[in-house]
Amino acid sequence: MKKLAAIFTIFILISVFSYLGWRTIEHEVVMRQTHVKMLAESRGNNIKSMIESLLNQRSVYLNKLAQFINADQATADNLQRTESDIKNIFIIKNHKLAYLTNNSDSQWSKIIDSIQYDNSILINNNTQSEQYRPESGWYQVYDHLIYWSTFSGTIVGFEISQINFALEVVNLFDDQSLTDDFTLFNNDKLIYTHGDQNADNVMFVLDYPLQNWQLTYYYQQPSLVNLYLLGCAIIVFLVIVIISLISYWYREYTRALRLARQQVSFVGQVSHEFKTPLTNISLYSEMLKEHLEDEPPPVADYIEVISSESKRLTRLVQNILSFNKLAKLNIKPVNLTQLIQQIYTTFKPVLATKSLQLNLLLDQHNPCIINTDADSVMQIVNNFLSNAEKYAAQGKQVDLSLNHKDCQVTISVRDYGNGIADHLLKQIFKPFYRIKSSITEGVSGTGIGLTIANQLAEQLHGTIQVTNCQPGVAFTLVLTE
Repeated sequence: MKKLAAIFTIFILISVFSYLGWRTIEHEVVMRQTHVKMLAESRGNNIKSMIESLLNQRSVYLNKLAQFINADQATADNLQRTESDIKNIFIIKNHKLAYLTNNSDSQWSKIIDSIQYDNSILINNNTQSEQYRPESGWYQVYDHLIYWSTFSGTIVGFEISQINFALEVVNLFDDQSLTDDFTLFNNDKLIYTHGDQNADNVMFVLDYPLQNWQLTYYYQQPSLVNLYLLGCAIIVFLVIVIISLISYWYREYTRALRLARQQVSFVGQVSHEFKTPLTNISLYSEMLKEHLEDEPPPVADYIEVISSESKRLTRLVQNILSFNKLAKLNIKPVNLTQLIQQIYTTFKPVLATKSLQLNLLLDQHNPCIINTDADSVMQIVNNFLSNAEKYAAQGKQVDLSLNHKDCQVTISVRDYGNGIADHLLKQIFKPFYRIKSSITEGVSGTGIGLTIANQLAEQLHGTIQVTNCQPGVAFTLVLTE
């Protein structure tokens, strides 16, 4: 069931990752399409600006001609003959027609009559606010394109040839050697075409007075096949990498789990084999103790150490056999001061063989007595001292202290070795975990001592605290009364 749940979770994660990857590809596609369209709009606006700029140049020139003519009819006749771009000219002075060319064209005459009657129609098409009244501008009506300018109540107007203006636009494009694809129409009349028109397009309508002109700009969409192929290849590659990493992690996890089980099995088997010889050692040490009880010191002390250590080793084996199981506690009043002194007596010669001086720090005049399990406390403190013996020999000394304050009792073992990195302080309580460093190389150990100690501390409703002291490290058992 757990395996199916893991496979389902991995499938969901890969599906979500693939979906997000595909959405990223689609976003990139949209971004590229938008970029190409924006570039096309920019190029189209440039062409539109070129046409409108040409018309503005024409308006500047016509404004100067209007100032030159003013109300001089002879000059107007001369311009009419010499300027091929100017089809017609009119002059209105004080709302009266002073000059008009080509009065035979009835439509042209009606347009001029309407301007003469109400010249505000010229202004309305060129103003953007009521406060601003332009003095010149363009007026487009039917097929007539008129530029007008006013001077002291006199209006001078020119009708320019849209054919000639269109030719100027064509010449402008030809001179520019444009590489763009576009078409230009005046209503339904084609003015200019360039390039391929079988593509996506954007349309532009020119500003007044060329509002009947339409510019269509054509552009090619970018090739997206390669983008899709590349994106899919990256997604597939990343999915393969993720699956490989998950497979590697799963293999390592199962390998570590299998190794842990083998270690537990091995330690259990070895510990079970230790039970018989330890029982014999304990039995014969007790018998030897009875036969040599009258012997002078230190024979009795040595036999007591042998008996005590065999019992301790028996308890260790029993704890290993019951690893991850709750130990049977014997809660009763325990004189911790006497217990710590006994541990000190046991470990002092052991540490001395490693050139380690064991310092005992406690108040012998005020015994500390609390309800706890003596064997569990002894096993925890013995583990602290054993670790100091193995890994902190270069520190030359170890402090064993007992403090009783308020309702809290602390038993601490502090060494003066190299200490433990801060990020590993929680790792050391994991089963079978051993710090990999030059200090631990060549030192035997199962990696479950602190795990068992922590389990026993929790059963005693206490905690184990680890503190870097610089130099060294302190392991502290905290118990409450």
